[in-house]
This record gives sequence, C-alpha cells and structure tokens, in this order.
Amino acid sequence: MSIRSVLASRGIKIRSATEPFDDSPMGRFVETLYVSVAQLDNDTKRDMVVDNMRRIAQQGYWQHKPIRGYRMATVKNSEGQPRPSIQPNDEGDKVRDILMRFNQGDITEAKLVRYAAAIGIKNRDGKPLSQETLHKMLVRPEYAGYIHDKFTNFESVEGKHEGLITPEVYQQNLHIIRRKNKEYLLGMKHSTTNELYPLRRFMLCVNCHKPMTACAPSDSPRYFCARPSCRGTGSVMASIIHAKFEELLQQIEPSPETVKRLKSIIKHQAVGELKSINHEIAELRDKLNKIADIRAKAIQQFISGKISEEDKQIVIDNLDNEKLTISEDLEQLEQQQTLGESSIEYALNYMTNIAKQWYDGDLELKRKLQNLVFPQGFEYDIKQDRFISVGISPLYKCISEENITFKAINSTMVTPRRVELLLPG
Repeated sequence: MSIRSVLASRGIKIRSATEPFDDSPMGRFVETLYVSVAQLDNDTKRDMVVDNMRRIAQQGYWQHKPIRGYRMATVKNSEGQPRPSIQPNDEGDKVRDILMRFNQGDITEAKLVRYAAAIGIKNRDGKPLSQETLHKMLVRPEYAGYIHDKFTNFESVEGKHEGLITPEVYQQNLHIIRRKNKEYLLGMKHSTTNELYPLRRFMLCVNCHKPMTACAPSDSPRYFCARPSCRGTGSVMASIIHAKFEELLQQIEPSPETVKRLKSIIKHQAVGELKSINHEIAELRDKLNKIADIRAKAIQQFISGKISEEDKQIVIDNLDNEKLTISEDLEQLEQQQTLGESSIEYALNYMTNIAKQWYDGDLELKRKLQNLVFPQGFEYDIKQDRFISVGISPLYKCISEENITFKAINSTMVTPRRVELLLPG
C-alpha cells in the first residue's frame, strides 16, 4: 500500500507548494511525471557513485570500515587529492603474529583461537575470537596488501595500504588451509591415484571385455578385473604394462593418407591466416611511409624558418617513437608471414613420436592419445602377455604386429573428414 493511500484513508490530501498537481487526471499525470523524473535523477546519481567507487577501488583505495589490525587513513593520489585508505594500528603487530603463527603449518585453526586469546586478541566484549572469525582473517587478501571487494568484482587489486604479511605468506596460508581440508585432501588423493593409472577404464579384460580397475596392494600398483566371473585372470603391475604399452606405441606411425591430409590442412589454414597478415603488413608499411613524409616536411619547415628547432625536435622524437613501435609490430608479422616446412614437420613429428608424447604427457594428454590411437580401447591378455585390439584409428597404422593381435570383427570406423578435430589438445 502506498503512502498516498494510507493518508487518503485518514482524510489527508497531498498538496505541493512548488509543483502544480492536484487530484484531477492532469494533476495525477503531472505528479507521476515529477516522481519519474526524480527517480531517474536518483538512479543516475546512484550509478555515478557506484562507478566512482569502482574506479577508486581499482586504483587500490579502501572504502569500507577498517578491518582488525587497521585504522582509517587518507593518502593522496597522483593529483594530490586525498583518498581513503587504511594503515596498521596498535593491534596490527598481534594480527601479524597470528597470521605468521599459522604459516608455520603445525597448528590447527581451533588451536589458533587459543593462541590469539593468549596474546590478547579478543572481541569488543572481551570474549575470544571465534574460529570462523579467525578463518576469515586467514583468507583475507587485504592483510597481504590487496583490495578485494564487490567494486573489484572480488578480484585482488594491489592496494595503497601496507600489508601485514607478504603475498607469499598469504598464498602459503591458503595452501595450508587447503591441505587441512578433508574434502580437498580426498580430491588430491583421488587425482594422484588417477595419475598412477592412466590405462584404467581404457584397458579391457580379455575374459569379460569390460574395463579393468586398479589398486595398489602393499604399495604395488596393479591393473586387474575385479568381477567375480574373471577371478583367475590375474593382475599385472602398472609399471610393467605402462612400459609394454609405450613399446606398442613405438610400433605405430601415421598412415600415408593422414600425412597427406595433415599437410593439406596446415597449408590451407596457413593461406587463410596469411591473407590477414599480408593486409596488416601493408597497412603498417603505409604508416611508415607517412611517418617518413611528415618527418621530411618537419625538417623542411625548420630549414625555411617556419618552426623552431625545439618544435622540430619534438615532432621528430614523437615520430621516431611511433616508428619504433610500428617496426616492432611489422617484424613480428613478417616472421609469421613465412609458412615454411618447419610447421608441417613439427605437427608430423608430434604424431609420429606418439610414444614419447604419451610418456611425457599428463593424465589428460595420456588419455587423449590412447583414445586417438585406439578409439575402442584394447584388451590385454595377462597370461599370454599380448595386446588384443578390435581396431586401430584410421589415422595410424601398425608397422609390426608382433605384440598385438587384431580381432577379425566388422568395424564401423570411418576415416574422418576433418583430421584436425581428432588431434589431442
């Protein structure tokens, strides 16, 4: 219910001494118009204030109540105008002591509460700080000299105030907090475990034809099939099967059709890029020619006495600086202008040395390469020590079938039209 309705229910009418409106239709229209204009003015001013506060925050100034360990202060900007900031107060050393104590890594946040109380850090009511309050202090980038609020979109901006700790100590504290977090540790453990078994869910059981699992009994990482129907199929050490799989990849190389198509793709892509580069190069060379003309005219005007030597030197210095920047850009574009066989050889070398790429790559790259060469995975007969595959990617061919057996089944694989979409990365 509006204020007007409440007043009207009590027999009270609104009259304005400066605006010509009443209870007539025209009067209500004028009233609505005045209110809308006032609202627009308020909204405009609000946006201007928010923009100014955002700009000030991006410059590193503090616009809130001081946090524990600091008091309000003012600093001057480059134009000599005062701006709000904070500086350490008498409690700053104690706050620094708490942050540095946690940085040693041998104390929990719960024990840190008691440590803070022991050195005299308490709430205004004299009670010890809560663990939640201490946690917020540990993760506040302001203590490392940054500004971090809604006006910076919660991104850390270098502040104008003095930090109680260094950014390195702040990052170390964050790392300690993560290491003490059980969910984080479980995630780290899971990630580390995955790194040990890149072939898990990729290597298939020869008996049930389903993905194998892996574990590390007695710190001996192994692959095996845990299904009841596959008992007796055995297990294989991860280090052994990884070495054998690397040897297998060494027997695989790109097919001739892949090499031909890849060269065509790279050249086609390069031609498109070169058109844009050539256009940019032409524009930069035109700019250099114009700079040379302006430079020559400035010298002629100086000789004829139309400008002073100081004015001539200013013009030449500005032109030389602009010329230097353009020349650097031009040099970079000219280096990209030449395609050369090196780009093609690099791409082919990447595909040819797939065993080395798999060995050196992280978990994500390993899995991409595995799926690239064996889209349907492969089986491994632990007892017969043989790889069994339903097919290899049409991008590659196996130069030796000594260690791998291909199943004679119908394959639905079709040579892809766009090779580059299957390349890892």
